[in-house]
Amino acid sequence: MNPLNNDLNGWLVINKDLGMTSRQVVNIIKKTLNVKKIGHAGTLDPLATGVLALAVGKATKMVKYIMDGMKKYSFTIKWGISTDTQDAEGKIIAKSNKKLDKIKLNSVLKSFIGEKNQIPPKFSAVKVKGRRAYDLARSGKDFSLKPKKVFLKKIKVVENKTDKNNYTKFEIESGKGFYVRSLVRDICKKLNMDGHVIELKRIESEPFNLESSISIKDFLRLHEKNDWKNNFLPIYSVLNKIKYVGK
Repeated sequence: MNPLNNDLNGWLVINKDLGMTSRQVVNIIKKTLNVKKIGHAGTLDPLATGVLALAVGKATKMVKYIMDGMKKYSFTIKWGISTDTQDAEGKIIAKSNKKLDKIKLNSVLKSFIGEKNQIPPKFSAVKVKGRRAYDLARSGKDFSLKPKKVFLKKIKVVENKTDKNNYTKFEIESGKGFYVRSLVRDICKKLNMDGHVIELKRIESEPFNLESSISIKDFLRLHEKNDWKNNFLPIYSVLNKIKYVGK
């Protein structure tokens, strides 16, 4: 067995594929690079794609600062169907044919701007008395989650389709700990409409973005050619690029 590579200290930004867990991405990179310490700055659900910043070696001590940075997401709400997980993975719990009122939607969106209390989704990794909320939810347990302070800087509608597809695409800029699925749940509640997330992509995790990312497939291909280090960022190169830390 090859000895561990202890000389690698820096950042690798992966464009996570649909269906993969963040932990699976970490395990693949850890095995490929043969390193001991590796972590990620902000979990993405299996049905979410996009920017997943991986800290290698001594860079793991700086994950906190990346976690505190602002995030940008694009996501799509499919109207007319609600699921228990607020995404396409869950069980359908309600259906309706109510049409979207675009004027009311714009008014509702403004109400989420700023620092607000947000209740995490029951299908999330939040711990309740030592157990993950998603485990309790899957086993049918009755429980409640405490609201958390989150920050939403911007939200805008990118595209509206009111035909048979019936969806709306959004972009947001938010602080740490923000749940898009909770936002979708709360938007639907205020509109008195059914809806769920059918697409979610993290397009930026300050200071990293999609342009600086690489897919797992491309990384493995470049690693075989020993031509991957152009995608490996020095350990301290990113800290002076963080413009907003906190909310």
